[in-house]
Amino acid sequence: MRTVSTAPFRSTRWVVGIGLVLAAAGLPACAAWTGEKTTYNQGGAKVGLERDPTIARGKTEVYNAHPANLTAAEVRTLLGAVEVSGWTGTIVGIFENPRPVPLLTDEQLGAYSDPVADALRQAGPAERVTFSFPKPDVKYSENRTIGSLFVRDKYLHVVLTDHSSLTRADTGGDDLKDPRDTKGMKLWVARPAHAAIVPDLQEPNWAAFETVHVSLNMQEVIALRSAKPPVQVGRESAGTSSLANDAGPSKQDLQNQVRELTNSNLELRGRLDDQAKQMKALTDEMNRLRLEMDQGRPPKTPSRKSPAP
Repeated sequence: MRTVSTAPFRSTRWVVGIGLVLAAAGLPACAAWTGEKTTYNQGGAKVGLERDPTIARGKTEVYNAHPANLTAAEVRTLLGAVEVSGWTGTIVGIFENPRPVPLLTDEQLGAYSDPVADALRQAGPAERVTFSFPKPDVKYSENRTIGSLFVRDKYLHVVLTDHSSLTRADTGGDDLKDPRDTKGMKLWVARPAHAAIVPDLQEPNWAAFETVHVSLNMQEVIALRSAKPPVQVGRESAGTSSLANDAGPSKQDLQNQVRELTNSNLELRGRLDDQAKQMKALTDEMNRLRLEMDQGRPPKTPSRKSPAP
């Protein structure tokens, strides 16, 4: 009498059982392999840790400066300098530059700066901090602010994949979001600070679909945004102030002006390049549609002339 081994069936039942346990716990079966860790989860807002895709696996000399000992106040200052613009893929964005809005509102900065600072203190050298924040001032919305950040060398690098101020793109009935759909987003740094120009050797090896990112020189941004505004001078001290101004702008003032002009030119050049690419893509699409319409038209048949009486 032949006997049939039940080992494959047992292993199959074991795998199915593990999947059912994970499903019952509300966790995806792949969660055990991603290495993600949630450090904050309150009121629909989540902060966590994940492996940094800009760091190559295996042997590498590139690591993040983690754990990063930034205070909640410093995190608030840094994230408060970041702005975002976008248009959700509408054609109007090609012809009109959208106005940047703050990445996070003052209320969000107050609520989430401490959890982000805590996550930076827990992060390892090969990890980065992830965040997902709900749209503020509404009870329910599918639009969220999603991204990640990490500290490397003297820079804070911020990556954005979605923002709650930009309406969700139509997925045609599919719930999955196309990772290539960045809604035309671009990150900016509010003045008097500016985006850092990272040397090529220190530039992160960005992931394939993470094209929306900005880098900040942490010490410089904190110093500029923490500086006190100039004191208003009254009439009685106007004479002394005018004497001090007669000496002309200082070397540092001139350097700051040159830097601001350089950054403005770079931003303008980037916008013009983006508009040129969008215009070319739109023209190619129109030509393609016109060609398809011409090919789809039936050929014209010559009309027969009626014989003369």
